[in-house]
Amino acid sequence: MKLLYDLSATQPSPESRFHGGGAYGEVLFFKLLEHTEEATLVCYYDASSYINPDILKAANERGIKVYDINEKSVAQIVQEEKIDRLYSAMLNLNQGIPLGKIQVYTTVHGLRTLEMPFDPIMLKYASNMKEKIKFRLFMGAAKNYYLKKLRIINGRLVTDNRIKVITISEHSLASIKSFYPELKDSRIPVFASPTFAQLDNYSPVDENSKLSADDLHREKITEKKFFLLTSAARWAKNALRAVWALDQLFDDGFAPDFKAVVTGVTNEKIFAKGLRHPERFAFMEYVERDFLELLTKKAYAFVYPSLNEGFGYPPVESMKYGVPVAASGSTSIPEVCGDAAIYFDPRSVSEMKNRLVQLLDKRVYEEYSKRAKARYEIVAKKQKEDLAKLAEYVIR
Repeated sequence: MKLLYDLSATQPSPESRFHGGGAYGEVLFFKLLEHTEEATLVCYYDASSYINPDILKAANERGIKVYDINEKSVAQIVQEEKIDRLYSAMLNLNQGIPLGKIQVYTTVHGLRTLEMPFDPIMLKYASNMKEKIKFRLFMGAAKNYYLKKLRIINGRLVTDNRIKVITISEHSLASIKSFYPELKDSRIPVFASPTFAQLDNYSPVDENSKLSADDLHREKITEKKFFLLTSAARWAKNALRAVWALDQLFDDGFAPDFKAVVTGVTNEKIFAKGLRHPERFAFMEYVERDFLELLTKKAYAFVYPSLNEGFGYPPVESMKYGVPVAASGSTSIPEVCGDAAIYFDPRSVSEMKNRLVQLLDKRVYEEYSKRAKARYEIVAKKQKEDLAKLAEYVIR
């Protein structure tokens, strides 16, 4: 069987350089390398955009053909390579996928645009007046038109019987069936979203530099004396409300020697405006994986205010190190985090602050640190088992 693997799905999206769907696609690619005797891999990507160099190195070492989609279309690759099946971690139907001529598999990570197309916080992220007007129209006069359009766009993917759909959580499965009740009796497989920790064969091109607390000190960050937030560029991740909650926390005299580290910040003005204690915040752009892991490991607590998640990697990564998690109680997050996170209403700044005050209590902190480690073992075990099942499903 010849499998065409869409590596463009692992590359930066219009919203962010690193995203959960992309990481998912990277991990599955490396897992499929264990099955090259059962299936021949052919890949395509966009050579004009960033791609994990480890992928290209692994493909080159194994003699896997990798095409640049700018030079050859998907339809041409399918025809020339006599492809049997295509897999994409985030299928883009605008790439001219020859549906009906080959088997097409994809993973639907969630229906965020239908579950939560709008929120007032999005206006704060508008970069100009034109974008603000557009957002206001979507939330007002054009709301019904926009929702109808979104339902059609998502429906092209999940209801087309020429596409085999996979999803990543029971929440996402229920969401698909809820918005498209014609699928209520469909058997859509659910495999927990994996991370690189579940791979046995992954070896980075550049081994992680031995980062330590010294690297934090250079950034004027003290180990176990900071709250961590990630993926701040996207309004749906809701980091701005969490920044407000932390600023209030500091203003009321809590955690006097703490800071807040916020990564994935592409426009610092959004977050810095109106802060009473800007000196207590370290705003960073997207950081490399090894430095993000260091931040995760050394944080006092991880704050995850996301408004919508199909699965949600970051809190699980924090739990691995026994770092307590304060998280939104919405969508898939409680399914993944279980009783190991302390939850809040993601739209309530005061409730976020309340939960952070709770985590500053040593007794509460130690309890959630213990729960975090136990929950990580449960989730990581399922992720590894499901990654094996996912790879077999895709090739068999």
